[in-house]
Amino acid sequence: MSYPKPTDAQVAFFDEHGYLVVQDAIAEHDLVEIETFCDGILADKENLANDWAWDERESSEERSFRIVQANPFELFPELDDQIYRTWAATFGSALLGRAVAFKYDQFLAKRPGHSVPTWWHQDEGYWGRALTNRGITCWIPLQDVDETNGCMHFSDGAHRRGVFPHERVPGLKSDILRCEVDDSKTIACPIRRGSVTFHHSATPHMTTENRSRRWRKALTQHFWDPEVPHGPAGGDFYEWRVIAPQTKSTARASGLRTEDEA
Repeated sequence: MSYPKPTDAQVAFFDEHGYLVVQDAIAEHDLVEIETFCDGILADKENLANDWAWDERESSEERSFRIVQANPFELFPELDDQIYRTWAATFGSALLGRAVAFKYDQFLAKRPGHSVPTWWHQDEGYWGRALTNRGITCWIPLQDVDETNGCMHFSDGAHRRGVFPHERVPGLKSDILRCEVDDSKTIACPIRRGSVTFHHSATPHMTTENRSRRWRKALTQHFWDPEVPHGPAGGDFYEWRVIAPQTKSTARASGLRTEDEA
């Protein structure tokens, strides 16, 4: 299969709504490769991954991994020139109306029957002020997704309203954030394996918990304007952005406050 090119209608839809579903975008053989790497992370998650919903009642050795979070690009350099990454950068640049380049990816997996939602948030809430309107994300599920196992939900058109106030989620040790949205604007996006979603860096989005009997696995690719200042977001973070203890080394490297310093 050939990877699709963005149409004028898709660019216009993204500009108005802040998100886009692209059907049948990723070739099956590429999905198989992605899944092979990600399954390796799952098999050794205690060493290779964080629990993005780490319960404050659990020690680091007892994390239940309700949301497994890892960065394949750091673990597997051979993914650097894969077509699904270069395609998403080109497609995302057209949607955003400015050139973007790959910055980092995340493997996000939710346990069957023992997960939590990924709460409403905006990527810019994590990335900081230097990324205002300068980033886009491509989300690749590795199975069919709907509201029973964790499909994407977007707040329609809210990317035009700036960054909302965010907060840490009570009861968690992880650095996951949440914000409030207008529920009447929520759009659920169930899609098949091979399809993807794109969303603007200021679009509020969330995924539901996984109530199915299988792991819900997805690869999230983040693309930024390459002219953004050096560092995670030029150092201009919002006051709510804190790195949790399981990633203190990252906090030191980035200049972010750790939980202990907040």
